[in-house]
Amino acid sequence: MRFAILIVSTVMLAAAGCGTQGTAAGNEADTSRVYATVGEVDITEKMMNEELDLIPPYQRSSFESPEGRRLLLDHLVERELLLQEAEKLGLEEDSFVVAQIELAMQQVEAARERALIQTYYQQYVVDQVVVPEEDILAYYDDHVDDIYHQEPQVRVSQILLNSPEDTNAVVDALDSGESFEALVERMSQHQPTRNDGGNMGWITLNSPMPYLGEQAEIVRELFQADTGQVLGPFSTTMGYHFFRVDERKEEGNRPLEEVRESIENTLMPTLVNSYFEETVIPGLRESYGVSINDEAFLPGESVPADSLFQSAQNMMETDPRTAVEYYRLFIRRFPDDEHAHQAQFLIGFTLSEYMRDYETAEVEFQRLIDNYPESDFVDDAQWMIENMGVPPESLFIESRETMDETVEDAGTE
Repeated sequence: MRFAILIVSTVMLAAAGCGTQGTAAGNEADTSRVYATVGEVDITEKMMNEELDLIPPYQRSSFESPEGRRLLLDHLVERELLLQEAEKLGLEEDSFVVAQIELAMQQVEAARERALIQTYYQQYVVDQVVVPEEDILAYYDDHVDDIYHQEPQVRVSQILLNSPEDTNAVVDALDSGESFEALVERMSQHQPTRNDGGNMGWITLNSPMPYLGEQAEIVRELFQADTGQVLGPFSTTMGYHFFRVDERKEEGNRPLEEVRESIENTLMPTLVNSYFEETVIPGLRESYGVSINDEAFLPGESVPADSLFQSAQNMMETDPRTAVEYYRLFIRRFPDDEHAHQAQFLIGFTLSEYMRDYETAEVEFQRLIDNYPESDFVDDAQWMIENMGVPPESLFIESRETMDETVEDAGTE
């Protein structure tokens, strides 16, 4: 097992299962050169190349020579021998093998689902959304004076020299008509910019220079120079520089067409989200039919009566809809409990005072009156039915008028 020992962690495990490519069915379509035969299985050039592709690049060259390919073939032969012997012994039914296959199938299915969802989301959600022109214009107008306001800028190229003697050669070459680009290629010692015509990119008045840091005096001169003008030599810690001003941008607002793509990229996620949540998902819900089992979210049968009742009370303000469900569940599970009539009243009270659903609340209050006629809450339920939704100040005025009439009648008597 010489080869297996060398690269068992990078090849043998990663390529597990490749031996099945040598089945008779596979060989019918494979007309490449046969390197070896193990039983009835041919090991072909195609299989050799596929195995070679699985080896990391930093190791692959060792197996591309004739000797290396022989080692590769030995590995494939050894693996095929082990595979055929394992199949002969019936190890396909071994619990470990079965478990590994099931795990692999689950991973394949998960990958299939991810690929389908990603493809659908891209093609039928993201690609369906177009940022309206009016939204682009509005965003641009809102930010034209901040995000899209640009400072004056100059784009600069350089020639970097190591010795002051070379500066005279540059001056003479420029005077004789040699191009700045040619001098960059022939004489500049700055590798990052040398291969790009000396381009240093855009510089603003108060920003550091690329590669050089703070160079306030040089920057000031560059901003005062004309486009195409060559300045220098300047001495820095890096050496001796000649700079050329290649292009300039004046202070002002960046044009809309220059920033249009950036605006679209900024607005797109929100629009995609809205389209997905408000159009795509509701449409799919309607097409396929979705039913939610709300009972699954309710407390289990093991929850005692007092705990269920207390939970409902705790949620009346923060989650009144769930509180109502809990009270109803309490009555269904514990119809004979001493608090059942109170739970019925609190259903109506929660609907009325926290949800403003007066119509349903009236039904629930009436249910208390009909089902629990002896309850202490009957009078309260009747009062709620008559006064739900009435502003508190109206109740106070009505109560005051009734009191005045009572006092007047008492005085008459």
